[in-house]
Amino acid sequence: MKRILFTHLRLALKGVFLALALGSCCVVQAQQVWPVRPIRILIPAVAGGSTDVLLRLLAPEMSKLLGQPVILENRSGAYGVVAATYLVNSAPNDHLFLVQTMTMMSANQFLYKLTYDPESDLKSIGLIADTPNVFLVHPSLPVRTMKELAEFGKTHPGQLSYSSGGVGGTAHLLTELLQLDMGIKALHVPYNTNAPATQALVAGDVHFNNDNVTLMAPLIRSGKVRPLAVTSPKRLPQLPEVPTVSEAGYPELTFVAWWGLVAQSKTSQDVIARMNREMVAILQQSNIIARLREYGLGPLPGTPDDMSASIRKERVRWKKVIETAGIKSQ
Repeated sequence: MKRILFTHLRLALKGVFLALALGSCCVVQAQQVWPVRPIRILIPAVAGGSTDVLLRLLAPEMSKLLGQPVILENRSGAYGVVAATYLVNSAPNDHLFLVQTMTMMSANQFLYKLTYDPESDLKSIGLIADTPNVFLVHPSLPVRTMKELAEFGKTHPGQLSYSSGGVGGTAHLLTELLQLDMGIKALHVPYNTNAPATQALVAGDVHFNNDNVTLMAPLIRSGKVRPLAVTSPKRLPQLPEVPTVSEAGYPELTFVAWWGLVAQSKTSQDVIARMNREMVAILQQSNIIARLREYGLGPLPGTPDDMSASIRKERVRWKKVIETAGIKSQ
């Protein structure tokens, strides 16, 4: 009888241990099933722009690695405020993400009355890519260097004008920094997006502007606009004859705009880590690097902390520019 009881007890204990082992296995599997449905990435810009082109290049690779469709959703308005507000106000969702630019993360809080805090309500996942800008003038303006632009502005006060894609955008803020650095004042002519701002320069409706090299290179090669300097630390292969702003005598204008991915603040660190890991893997693929280079973009694989550190640094810079220049959102 004792032997029978012992045998039953031993079998029962085996059953318990087996159940515990299976339970642990199930927990591990449950932790690994993310994502369980399509991933949505909000793009705070219109279709066809630099941000849109960048994400449509990366989305197919992200889908392969994550094992789920990656859906891109354009939500433009107020330089990322519309899309960021939507993300923050949405119900907790670890399948919803947002692309943000450097200025959206570092300047918007000083320009707009936000209903969210970029520092606490948006969690960094990682940087994606970057690109410098180029300062341009209309060929009719008798200016060929940055020094000549500064001199023209001083000798013709109130006569210069420049275009941008809107108040608070990269082109606007960078030109305000240029004016502070040069000691000149030009009329700002804002448009709703970068495309009409560029068209205004090509048509000669304004004297100068700046935008990312990717979009401006074809216009430079065609002679429709004249480049003065690129904002990158080094000269660019696609525009080797154009000096850097540092070479031109204005090192304070050195600037490289980046794109990064963020999530809701309550998104788990496991999800953040997985998204970062897959994004870094994609940005290290030779074919992706080559495609990015074609568009004048540089891949920026890194950690969430790298992105957060860059945001903190740029906030100091643009807060000072916004306050000194007295920039107000419209």
